[in-house]
Amino acid sequence: MTIHIHGTTRVAAVIGWPVEHSRSPEMLNAAFSETGIDAVLVPIGVPPESLAVAIAGLRAQRFLGASITAPHKLAAAELCDELTPAAKAIGAANCLALAGDKLVGHNTDADGFADALAAAGFDHRDKRVVIVGAGGAARAVEYGLRGAAAIDVVARRHAEIAWTRARPISGIAADFANADLVVDCTPTGLDDRQDAAFAASLPLDRLPQAAWVATLVYHRRPALLSQAAARGHQVVDGRAMLVHQGARAFTIWTGVAAPIDRMSDALARSL
Repeated sequence: MTIHIHGTTRVAAVIGWPVEHSRSPEMLNAAFSETGIDAVLVPIGVPPESLAVAIAGLRAQRFLGASITAPHKLAAAELCDELTPAAKAIGAANCLALAGDKLVGHNTDADGFADALAAAGFDHRDKRVVIVGAGGAARAVEYGLRGAAAIDVVARRHAEIAWTRARPISGIAADFANADLVVDCTPTGLDDRQDAAFAASLPLDRLPQAAWVATLVYHRRPALLSQAAARGHQVVDGRAMLVHQGARAFTIWTGVAAPIDRMSDALARSL
């Protein structure tokens, strides 16, 4: 894919620290190319102490939009003039856009996850969900799955969680026995040293055969998904969520429906 930059080209950014791992440039630039929109998305590494200055600079330049990744989602929300209901409820913004002179913070992670499940064939409405982990990712997933019959958040330090009534992990076997969907929102799938042990610690044998298992990890296949698939469960990895949250950001910035298939292909080629 060749990117052509002109004096009329609008600029968007993905901001993180570090940001080298981000696949947003591949996905969003493919979307701009596919739709003929004269725009480009560039990665910008910004340390936490410089985030306010970086966002002020983008605002002054009338940027097209910005995707916000770790560790800036909480701080970015505090720098916005307005937050959408999702961003306000979750307390984090992963997508920034200008509405006139106002900087608006969006959270596309939540509905992006629900979009990913729907695209895979899972309707979360009236289903029982178990979320493992209680960090920011879990909070976004919980919001995205509003409409489920029940959502149980299970965490090792459950008593320290303020945003929901988390359940102790000691009761996870009973939670799994009633689950239609299990979502791993912990970072263990990112760590080769912890991945296999974490998957082995979860009582997959208690899951109903029709239950689905999902993770937010997109750059590799975690042991949890491999073991769940081997037991016959439908599984969803983090690639679809990444695409769909990016697609929602694209539409917020441009007003144009995102080319999902083109973005998915670009992500697959980049991994």
